[in-house]
Amino acid sequence: MPQPAPDRLAFDDLVIDFAGRRLARGGREQALEPKAFAVLALLAGSPGRVFTRDEILDAVWGHRHVTQSVLNRIMSLLRQTLGEDALHPRLLHTVYGVGYRFDLPLSEPLPGAMAGTGDDAAGVEEAVAAMPAAPAVAAGPEPVRVRWPWLAAIAAVALLAAAVAAWLSRQDERAAPAAPADAPAAAAPPALAVLPFADLSRARDQEYLADGLAEEILNQLAQSQSLKVVGRTSSFSFKGRNEDLRSIGRKLGVAYLLEGSVRRDDDDLRVTAQLVRADDGTHLWSKTYAREARDMFAVQEEVSRDVAQALSVKLDVATFNREQGGTTNVEAYERFLRWRSIVMRELYDFAHDRERLRLAREMVALDPQCVLCWDALAVSLGAMAYEVGGSQAEKLRAEALQVRERIARIAPDSWVARRDRSNALWREGRRAEAIALAKEIVDSGPLTKERVWDYSYMIFAMGHLDEIVALVEQVRAVEPMALFLSRDLQYDYTATRRYEDAEAEYRRGQGLEGSQVEPDYVAFIRQLAGKRPGGPQELRELHRRLLQQSRAFDTPFFHDLGAVLDSREAMLGLVRKAVADQAYGGPPYVLVNIADALDDADLAVTALREHFETRDGFKEGNMTQYPYADFWISPYSGLRGHPDFKKLLVEAGVADYWRQTGRWGDGCGPVGADDFQCR
Repeated sequence: MPQPAPDRLAFDDLVIDFAGRRLARGGREQALEPKAFAVLALLAGSPGRVFTRDEILDAVWGHRHVTQSVLNRIMSLLRQTLGEDALHPRLLHTVYGVGYRFDLPLSEPLPGAMAGTGDDAAGVEEAVAAMPAAPAVAAGPEPVRVRWPWLAAIAAVALLAAAVAAWLSRQDERAAPAAPADAPAAAAPPALAVLPFADLSRARDQEYLADGLAEEILNQLAQSQSLKVVGRTSSFSFKGRNEDLRSIGRKLGVAYLLEGSVRRDDDDLRVTAQLVRADDGTHLWSKTYAREARDMFAVQEEVSRDVAQALSVKLDVATFNREQGGTTNVEAYERFLRWRSIVMRELYDFAHDRERLRLAREMVALDPQCVLCWDALAVSLGAMAYEVGGSQAEKLRAEALQVRERIARIAPDSWVARRDRSNALWREGRRAEAIALAKEIVDSGPLTKERVWDYSYMIFAMGHLDEIVALVEQVRAVEPMALFLSRDLQYDYTATRRYEDAEAEYRRGQGLEGSQVEPDYVAFIRQLAGKRPGGPQELRELHRRLLQQSRAFDTPFFHDLGAVLDSREAMLGLVRKAVADQAYGGPPYVLVNIADALDDADLAVTALREHFETRDGFKEGNMTQYPYADFWISPYSGLRGHPDFKKLLVEAGVADYWRQTGRWGDGCGPVGADDFQCR
């Protein structure tokens, strides 16, 4: 176990002597140039903390005439001296897009990390880190429309955890006060003034840039309805006046002031911004930006956008604020946005799942009160468990369960904990109660994917197809560039037989960033069914792309299918062979979709039963809501009117929900007192 001391750090065969500025490894002193030791001392002096590249350059070089390549060389030198493998680091970690972090060899969690993970979690983490990255191909669709967080089908972890979380939260509601995750919003939005930035350049000739930057930041902040920003005329009236900040705050009637400075030396530009409490001058946040001043407008836009985001987080008026389970820690927020971006771009390969897990661990270490951060960690653990399998997967799932329990303890009244309780109700067969609670969560907050998605799958499962389309369209309007939303909407349009809308959304989604595997798959099935433009050549191209992009389609069945795309009977023959031999066929839902697209309802319903009977919880009546989507995404063959399809709906509990609530699925309705029919 590491034994830190005020002047030195010793563990394993390493000794870092801060006072003597020496590094020993295996009993032998290692030669290190002064700057390299200074970087090591900075990082190792605060283990677990992420230092940005700019922070390191500022601390060690003063950021004068130093490029990023100098820091890259120093980090390579340190890794070599420490005996580190850059691809599988143990101590010195690159935090991609941010900077670097020094980690001690863990035998217990870092401060701020979850209690109870211990040696097992550390061992799993090392094993995961040591695994080679999988080929850069998408992980391929688990059954359709089920992809958040990997998804919800992986949600066996989340939902098992939810049942425990539900019980724990009931105990906590009696035993402890709720954490402030869902505290009532303040009566009035925080008020802030952006003061003119000071020009600290030697020639004092950058006043135009200083004023423009301050004004652009003001304009960015003014777009937030949760923040009161004093106008430019009032805040700029203090320009050139050496007045006390507390006095300025009183005169402007604001609680917070943003001040800053600009310094330009030739092509080097440094911008410093800091947020100050007006009543006592306390510094709440500051950051220095070092840039090359080649494109001044681009620099101004980048810095102002970053400052505006940081202030929104610090003042708790960002989209994912404390009330929504978020954070006021700027670094944690940045990691959450990066984590979320991976999800919204549909990047579910091994490398991105590993990156999400790393980001989530960093989030909870930076802000242990961030409920969304803990939720992201549970999701990431489940995704990585799916990737690694075996005993490592069991340890990861156990940790995910502990995380869910923690959420129930620290924030039992948060929407995240209530969502978990809703999922637990669903697993208990109390579907009407589960849907009612999930709808409360949707109705009580902004239409973000996080708040909406579990409810959306519940109503999709029950066949409320027009409602799901309207809901997803609303969420897409908030985030039109998210491929995740476009992909789900393509499935939803298909379920409602709005094939032209599905095609239009597919075309729009082709311009979005991320994995196109599932959109191509939906288009491929639609092409097989003759419901989209294009001929055999386009069908073959879609088939080729699916094989190329996703491991899920790398099966004997799908390879053989490519050779008979011009023969309906030959394709149906392969589907029958695959239904009889699971090893030959691969994902069962693919067989359902292809049989349905080729207008063979008998074969489609046979494949559908095979599919459901392999799902966890189907026979016991506690299957998660996500696989139910497979009932509705095969609309081509008349499958929904098949007698055996009706039997499956009864066995899955869908018909009981309809009768209990009187809310029948779209295209379905009662026939007499004891029967029903769908079309």
